[in-house]
Amino acid sequence: MVIHDDLGWLLQTRLPESGQRNLSDWLASWRCLAEQHPAPVTLALRGGFVADRLGWAFAAGYQAAMRAAFPGGGMTEAFCATESSGQKPRDLTTALTRTAVGVVLDGAKSWSTFGAACDYLLVVARDPAAEEQAGRPVLRVIRVPASAPGVAFTAQSPLPFISEVPHTAVTFTGVTLPESALLQGDGYSDYLKPFRTIEDIHVTLAMLAHALREVRRVNAAGDTAGLLAELGVCLAACAHLAAASPLAPSTHLLLETVQQQATALYGRVGERLLASGDVAAARWQRDTPIFGVAGKARALRVQRAREQLGLT
Repeated sequence: MVIHDDLGWLLQTRLPESGQRNLSDWLASWRCLAEQHPAPVTLALRGGFVADRLGWAFAAGYQAAMRAAFPGGGMTEAFCATESSGQKPRDLTTALTRTAVGVVLDGAKSWSTFGAACDYLLVVARDPAAEEQAGRPVLRVIRVPASAPGVAFTAQSPLPFISEVPHTAVTFTGVTLPESALLQGDGYSDYLKPFRTIEDIHVTLAMLAHALREVRRVNAAGDTAGLLAELGVCLAACAHLAAASPLAPSTHLLLETVQQQATALYGRVGERLLASGDVAAARWQRDTPIFGVAGKARALRVQRAREQLGLT
């Protein structure tokens, strides 16, 4: 199985010697990986391992998730859903208009991971020509070249953690695209709703793989073999969830347990880095808030899962 091959590689391959000083370095590394390994799970694992910091591990997991959710795209992509008013269907005002020459997109998104460094943006937009379904507007997803006329990026201040990973706001003004740029299916149920779970799985894989790399790299005193084994078990459990339905309540319930285990392991790895006096220890501590991002949304997701499974 792929996961067993990947785990063997993570535990035995030679540690990378070069660092990833900036976005250009990371993009070059990512392109090499993506050309060799098409499977999103493998990309998340290997991308997290070769990353020299949590920020680039997150980047690898995010891009692997984009490939899992939106096959057949570019080397780097971003999912653009959130607007200044939120990301629920009724919060969204970005809309598309059908014309004789194709589809015209207008609106603004407040968050775009990687921004102008992307090849494509996957944009969630209202389809005003369609009647509402289940009391909500009909949404579609459209693949937009980041360099298309009418696309404009506005840089945002770096986050206080994983600050190497850029993000921008983006506006779309009369962006004209062919009808074929629209993805098949419903923008909410087929893309917006499952993406958070797909992203969580692949980012967790990448960060666990990076944590395993750090344990191998510092080789500090203590039961290194035991900690590596626990990281491997957590990785294997998370990787198997990548093949499950991202909408199934059982997936959400199991993923919550995996992420709780992963968080405990991250803490132990951080302690190892501090105890070893390693130069990466301070950056690891700076970046630990990434482990808790979207915690409230995940808590609601697992609560709904418990209710659906009759476990409350």
